[in-house]
Amino acid sequence: METTSTKQTNQSGAPVISGPDCERVNTILDQIIVGQEPTAEDTDYFVNHAEDCSPCFDSIDKQNIFIDFLGEHVGRKKAPATLSNSILAKIQVEMA
Repeated sequence: METTSTKQTNQSGAPVISGPDCERVNTILDQIIVGQEPTAEDTDYFVNHAEDCSPCFDSIDKQNIFIDFLGEHVGRKKAPATLSNSILAKIQVEMA
């Protein structure tokens, strides 16, 4: 029996693959996007499934391209050089 997948987008605009096993991949991707570390079991599943599922692999590849694009074009603001001294000064005042 052949399973078909459909593409949608999630809240971040990334492709969502729908299918019996693809939803778990999408859930793991969403967790990674928000900075949650996947479990060892999820990591193994994710890698094994992505190697066998062409739509998921394409989706992951596209997300990596998107992440690389953001890294190159969206600057990150650095903390002011005086921030650490300011924090330490406030701590010293509170501790006194």
